Amino acid sequence: MNIYRSIDKNQSIIFVFDKTGKFLFEIGKKGQAAGEHVFIQDFNINPFSNNLEILEPYGNVHIYDLSGNYIKTKRITFPGFSVAHSLAAIDSLTHVFNTKYQPEKIIYFNLNEQKLLHQEFKENRRLGSFSNNPYQYQGDWFFFRPIHPVVYKMGKKKLEVAFKFDFGTYTREGTTAIFSEEGEKILSKTIRELFDQFPYLIQSVRHNNRYIFASLFWKDTDHEANIIYDKALGESKFILDFTEKVLFNSYRGEEIIVTDEYVLMPSQWVDIEKRVTKEMLDNRQKEVFEELLQAEMEQNPILIKYWFK
Repeated sequence: MNIYRSIDKNQSIIFVFDKTGKFLFEIGKKGQAAGEHVFIQDFNINPFSNNLEILEPYGNVHIYDLSGNYIKTKRITFPGFSVAHSLAAIDSLTHVFNTKYQPEKIIYFNLNEQKLLHQEFKENRRLGSFSNNPYQYQGDWFFFRPIHPVVYKMGKKKLEVAFKFDFGTYTREGTTAIFSEEGEKILSKTIRELFDQFPYLIQSVRHNNRYIFASLFWKDTDHEANIIYDKALGESKFILDFTEKVLFNSYRGEEIIVTDEYVLMPSQWVDIEKRVTKEMLDNRQKEVFEELLQAEMEQNPILIKYWFK
């Protein structure tokens, strides 16, 4: 049976559903006892242990089996550690944690021995406000930053370059930015200073065997844009608006899943008309779409599947 997991950060609970959307059970509850969490930052299924791992930002990794039974908690501990925003199991002994606000963003760590293995990728702390968590594709994890036109694969011991974006004359080979004292504190000033140094801000990146997708803000157009790179043709398409006039990106920071056949995109109920138009749907799908639009109260998050033609 295939199961899908959704996180409710307010309640600190993992909800488990089958592939039809039927609720199965929930994992964890808010609290400080064993099997409880003050806050859930990220979670993942460890492919080497086949256990569910739940990350609290200040260093606890809570471990469950896939039936929701609590096993134990491990800690991230080393001098200078303060917070982690994502976790990924690279092998049976190594986890990689991403921190948005520490000077070095990538932490290689052995949880069993509570041993720091390696840290890298220094960047201005303020840029953490614009960054996203690493994403997974076919068992590997990938890392990108808002102004750096390089996507890295998380290797066994360090980051490895997976691919580079070429924005022509817009391309900047920068890994960090410089902000004034005011820019370090005030978001509007941060953005102005950021665009004085870089003409783009990378919001999201995903890829499959054929395409690389990137959503960006462009300074010169004052518009959200999409870049789709066709690996087979070696060509990029710059798209300001799709023909269907829909959003195809992490508009509210949703986690997008890209496979070789389709894209699975979560959407808030209030955003569904920004993601889908009736012209894109068959008759049955139109009925469901209309039911959602006519709902008198906000619905749970919706999963939209976009198929590649």
